[in-house]
Amino acid sequence: MKKKVKKSSAVKALKKSKVKAKAKVNSKTKASLKTASKVNSKNKTTSQTNASAKAKKKVATEPKVALSNEKIGILGGAFNPVHAGHLNAALTVKNKLGLDRVVIMPALNPPHRQIVAPEPQDRLALVQAAIKNYEPELAIDDLEFKRGGTSYTFDTLTSYNKTHKAENIYFIMGADAFLDFPHWKNFEKLLSLANFVVVSRPGNPINLSAVDLPSGMEQFVKASDNNHVILTSGRSIMLVELDNIEISSTELRKRLRNGQDVSKWIPTKTLELIHERGLYKRSSPLVNDYREFALFCARSAFDKKAMDLKVYDMSAKNSYADYSIICSATSSKHGASVGEGVLFAVKAEYGLAPISVEGLREGMWVLLDYGTVVIHVFQDVTRQQYKIEDLWRNCPQIQKEVDPRLASPGAASRGATRAP
Repeated sequence: MKKKVKKSSAVKALKKSKVKAKAKVNSKTKASLKTASKVNSKNKTTSQTNASAKAKKKVATEPKVALSNEKIGILGGAFNPVHAGHLNAALTVKNKLGLDRVVIMPALNPPHRQIVAPEPQDRLALVQAAIKNYEPELAIDDLEFKRGGTSYTFDTLTSYNKTHKAENIYFIMGADAFLDFPHWKNFEKLLSLANFVVVSRPGNPINLSAVDLPSGMEQFVKASDNNHVILTSGRSIMLVELDNIEISSTELRKRLRNGQDVSKWIPTKTLELIHERGLYKRSSPLVNDYREFALFCARSAFDKKAMDLKVYDMSAKNSYADYSIICSATSSKHGASVGEGVLFAVKAEYGLAPISVEGLREGMWVLLDYGTVVIHVFQDVTRQQYKIEDLWRNCPQIQKEVDPRLASPGAASRGATRAP
């Protein structure tokens, strides 16, 4: 019995000893792990500090790119096709403002219009031919072609600010574009990236006084008079009146399709290239009766519940088109729907695509240009602002041939009425 007790006590003592030893080992292990963790953390911090120091040193040692002191103008647009009016604007601004040169910047995909024809590379080639005799005063830049996507002015001026001082950049725009300026992408930031030159066509005077500026610009104006605005960003907006060259790309496309002489407005080399590549020819022999084609377009718009629809017969006038269709939409979505409805209907019936499409994304003013027939789809506020039907008030209206309910002024789709 005594032997068993002694043995039991020995076993207990041995177990107790093992537990103490294990606890001691665990304690040492935890201590080692803790020390290793501290060392790793310290090494990590040191590594991050060294990396940060190297990065700062690299930035500090890298030479800064010197910005050019060149005073440069930028004239963007579709140039569909380029003509004497574009060249006149570029050269007039260059001479009046004492610029070193003006860059012509064809847009690949303008944000407010869809260019169906000709191909972008053809438009680029036409500009290259047009400025050949004006180099180096005028130059071409295909930046927006290389960048791809939608051609936003903000992206273009951001790129130019990496090579030129903002105060030496002069972006040239037409009076119509200026009226829509506050709706451009990143409008507020744009105002610090360049100076802006608004060119006015003869017979279309504008002024830059505070009360005449586009809505939304007032808060960014430090001072202004009729010809000059000083912006809070330090940049300026200035007005330049052009010489009397009254022509538009729309009118030239019509003349080219009709085989008329356009040599007065299109440079010789550019015109040769147009004929060589067969550009701006009549869309299709399927349209034999343009009056009926105009009425078909109007019916297609009417079927999409277009309102206040009017069809003007301008064939007896020397106008850019023979027929003009004007109608209203209740919203941006409705405006886009009416425009798309006409596009799809004409494509299905005639197999035609328009020469150009504008405003389909926004739906505020959708313009479909089929050459002889042009369709305008407005939201009411935009229609009231521009009142373009006043241009044709003396032309016959033929909308009653679309639907008898459209015979009286102000009659609208499906029998509803709206203010003219």
